[in-house]
Amino acid sequence: MTVMDRVNGMGNHLLIIVPHQDDEILLCAGVIRHAAGQQIPVDVVMVTNGDYGCRDFSAGRTRLRETLKGLELLGVSRQHIHILGYADTGMPEADSFLTHLYQEKDGQKKYSSFCTDRTYGLEEKPEYHWEKYGDHANYCRDDFKSDLREIIAEMKADCIITTADCDQHGDHSALYRFICEVLDEQKEYAPDLLTGLVHSGAGDEIWPERGSAQYSNPGNCLPAGHGWEDRICVHVPEEMNVALGADNLKYQALLQYETALEPGAYDFLMAFIKNEEIFWRMRQSKAK
Repeated sequence: MTVMDRVNGMGNHLLIIVPHQDDEILLCAGVIRHAAGQQIPVDVVMVTNGDYGCRDFSAGRTRLRETLKGLELLGVSRQHIHILGYADTGMPEADSFLTHLYQEKDGQKKYSSFCTDRTYGLEEKPEYHWEKYGDHANYCRDDFKSDLREIIAEMKADCIITTADCDQHGDHSALYRFICEVLDEQKEYAPDLLTGLVHSGAGDEIWPERGSAQYSNPGNCLPAGHGWEDRICVHVPEEMNVALGADNLKYQALLQYETALEPGAYDFLMAFIKNEEIFWRMRQSKAK
């Protein structure tokens, strides 16, 4: 049974939590489109502003606006897109902002991005902490976990989708661990937790396989305790079928992320346009 079979049958609320702009499209544009078409509630949480290497707010705000455009193309309105406004400081664990926060023992210790040490969003779409408290959160473990805990508690979604523990980007793996930590502290709320893979151990130049309509096994880089045979395959909507080429809706959504479509990254991003999207179920809802 696919994710969407379950969602359609039970009227679930989906919560998609991703580290960077475009991760939500790469992992689950098809799931988002299915849900939007069935009027199933979908909320998307953007954890960082994708502002790696930028000395001001320009890159982060550009990328946030690209996310708004990409998701609106799939049928997600702005009121269901949530900006946490934290930093993007690099991919390796040694550089990763979320890895630093996750490993930090001093919950109040502040870290800096290339441009700030406090959350920010857009003038037309402020970040979550500002909307709730009228102030910016600090770039520290306690503030980040508090924002993550509160938005998960407010949404009370039946299914959460995020990035995998085995993902080679430090922000991706650390986000999964933070979400598990938050869920472990909940006594009455236990949603389904699904993960998807963006950066595999096979290397971005190899996986996802270029020119194929289905995903291939990335090898030994799979979520903890799971094999390739455990994956959940979700068929994308007809308007995202690979054969449509430039008319493919997932392709059109990815085109909204102009800052990510650098020459060296283009083939990698477009390799996620397939006839399926794949996930692993890491936690099963206690209600099912």
